[in-house]
Amino acid sequence: MKKLIVLASLLLGSFLFFAACNGSETKKETNPDSTAVISENDSASCSNETIMDPNNPKPMALMMREMVKNADRMKSKLEKGEKLDSADFPFLRFYLTEPTDPNVLEPEFFEKARLFQESYKAIFAHQTEQKKYYNLMINRCMKCHESYCSGPLKRIRKLPLN
Repeated sequence: MKKLIVLASLLLGSFLFFAACNGSETKKETNPDSTAVISENDSASCSNETIMDPNNPKPMALMMREMVKNADRMKSKLEKGEKLDSADFPFLRFYLTEPTDPNVLEPEFFEKARLFQESYKAIFAHQTEQKKYYNLMINRCMKCHESYCSGPLKRIRKLPLN
């Protein structure tokens, strides 16, 4: 009888797990200040992808993930010797969206965001030194994340060009 209960529990648990993975939904959020649409798949725990935020990520976190994708694309182009065009990489006003922790919204955060935006624009203003200014932008990311939300630092540290 005990074995039957254990077996039934295992079967029920397996069924619930697979039903949850197959019945996933996709959420989309659009930032009103840009044309970027950010998608987050609820079934991340069912795939081989790393769980980025198990607690319904806030718009700022979603936007920063989009910024990482852009930085990866920038890095790839620069490594190939291609020039970056601001039309391909519009600035995302992440600091205007809801953060995971509302306590970060203090003057120091907004100053770091302003400095990041300046370094972002400098990449496109200095066509012959884009690699240098790209690395300066990534350093701004690291400096801010050392003060606020240190979780992404491991990922950010992979972004600079050698």
